Amino acid sequence: MQVPRTRVLRRPRRFVRNRSQLVLKSAQWGVTGGREKAELLLSRVGCPRPRLVLSYILLSLGTVLCTYVAGNYLWMYEQQQKLLRQWRRNNADVNALTKLSIPRIHLEAVVLEGASQHSLLEGPARLTESALPGTLGNTVIAGHRDTFFRHVHSLKYGDDVYVLKSGQRYHYTVIGRKVVEPTDLSVLRSSKQGQLTLITCYPTHAIGPAPQRLIITARLAKDNLLAKSSK
Repeated sequence: MQVPRTRVLRRPRRFVRNRSQLVLKSAQWGVTGGREKAELLLSRVGCPRPRLVLSYILLSLGTVLCTYVAGNYLWMYEQQQKLLRQWRRNNADVNALTKLSIPRIHLEAVVLEGASQHSLLEGPARLTESALPGTLGNTVIAGHRDTFFRHVHSLKYGDDVYVLKSGQRYHYTVIGRKVVEPTDLSVLRSSKQGQLTLITCYPTHAIGPAPQRLIITARLAKDNLLAKSSK
């Protein structure tokens, strides 16, 4: 039996449903809005924005300030190292420098005479109106909170403080600490006993001005008093 040939009829493409048509449109080149907007765009490209300029200025200023502060700290460190070397050479002289040593906070620094703005940059400084180290009276030594007296706030009752001068070592022990206003001059009063007063700004870790003063009081140890009485 013969099967007649069949023929598949295909619909023309125009009868196919749901066929998406791709339409290409010519691209529109240029800036919408005409010549004025184009000129405005070109002017913005050629001139940096004010905020960008301001950020560069602030960044440069911050770099200069950081370099200045780092240079000051480096200069202070070098000056103190020179004083320590000089103290090691001349510690037996009558007019030798004074050295402050506090083992608890790992502090060893040469103490300068006269608490001026310049001397405090090089190290702790003794107020010339106060008593000499190792004598009866009140020896007052001041220092910056962000340099040499950075960790003075960590001192506690009974901690040892040593003052070395002219081949002698004077031993003090901490007996108290308090925070006072800068106008409180009672901390400078003389004492009938051997006393050492350390002064620095407070709060010690504050960024910016520190309006108060931290006072550490130490008393001359009994072994020094016995040595004086036996002479």
